[in-house]
Amino acid sequence: MTVLLMLCMIVAFLAADWVVQKLRAAKVARLAVQRGTVLAGPPEGIGLALNHTWMKMEKGVAVIGTDEFLARMLGAVESFVLPGVGSTVAPARPNIALAHGERKIRLASPVAGRILEVNTGVLRNPRLALGDPYGNGWLLKVSPDPAQGKASGSVTGAAAREWLRDQMSVAKEFLTGVAPRTSFASLPDGGEAAEGALLHCDAAAWEEFERRFTTIHALQPATT
Repeated sequence: MTVLLMLCMIVAFLAADWVVQKLRAAKVARLAVQRGTVLAGPPEGIGLALNHTWMKMEKGVAVIGTDEFLARMLGAVESFVLPGVGSTVAPARPNIALAHGERKIRLASPVAGRILEVNTGVLRNPRLALGDPYGNGWLLKVSPDPAQGKASGSVTGAAAREWLRDQMSVAKEFLTGVAPRTSFASLPDGGEAAEGALLHCDAAAWEEFERRFTTIHALQPATT
């Protein structure tokens, strides 16, 4: 009986150790993915504005959304706050918001004009902007106002990819700096921000992030 009990204890110990090793391996695998992850950049025909919105023209209509950098940093936010059809937008008017609880990141449209259509799919399911930011995750369709001048500056192609890489590096430094006052865990050596990293930060960090990353006049394009 004693021998049988000891065998059961050994089997239980080995099973528990196997589970622990599997969980540890899964965690290491997730970190490895973070280290190797590179933002792909926008498809052809899409320009990134320097507040992490994007725009493409379709038959004279500006289609606007948020880029993959914001998707990575905020993950699946709870909601988008968008102005309605017929409202006007402009680069100096931050009336688009990504919200999670009481925290918000405000953005301005990269072009001035009148809203023709709002993506109700994103309003119902904000994860669309996370999974397909340059496609089904678009936010607004705008009729540009020529009297308001050209759209704010943007980057495309290789310049956009380089700028996104630079923004990820800056974001890593930003997150490391705010970590002591939040529940955010330290980044792995050589790693990038995990999906939804900003969700672990406090309201003050969200305000600072908005000032540094999503305010058009505060940003400069990467040099190529």
